[in-house]
Amino acid sequence: MRSRHDDNEAAFAEFVRVRQLALVRFAWLVSGGSYATAEDLVQDALARLYGRWDQVSDPEPYVRTTIVRLNVSRWRSARREVLTALHVDRPVADPELELVESDTGLMRQVLALPKRQRTAVILRYWCDQSTEQIAAALGTSPITVRSNLNRAVQRLRTTWPAADPASTHGRQR
Repeated sequence: MRSRHDDNEAAFAEFVRVRQLALVRFAWLVSGGSYATAEDLVQDALARLYGRWDQVSDPEPYVRTTIVRLNVSRWRSARREVLTALHVDRPVADPELELVESDTGLMRQVLALPKRQRTAVILRYWCDQSTEQIAAALGTSPITVRSNLNRAVQRLRTTWPAADPASTHGRQR
């Protein structure tokens, strides 16, 4: 007879199996295009989810919010940290992430946005979250989120060559 603990572990394992790549893609966007950081963020978020699996009714938003908050914590700690080692990780190819990267015009501009603006844009337009959900994830007010989104969209409109006839939605023909 299966115990409740066995059922929870099986459900958690299935969630990870089905959603892990999508969560890494999300974390890659939020972290500014660092695959190693994205994997670390997802691993930390999933570890936190595992400890609360019984209490979380909808794990996807919980993990995304955790990823965003962990990334914000990395921003804050990075201000005090000086990196000296070379990056030696070799990422595993993810075809869907490569499709996102192939939209070079837009992706280059989104990744160049300041951290808070980039995160707000990703949560709003990639994850289709409301201003209130984004504010809760970032720990700011909805007004600050709207301000960040407005500034980001204005910047993207001036820097992304969407109006260029040679490009279609930022992709070169």
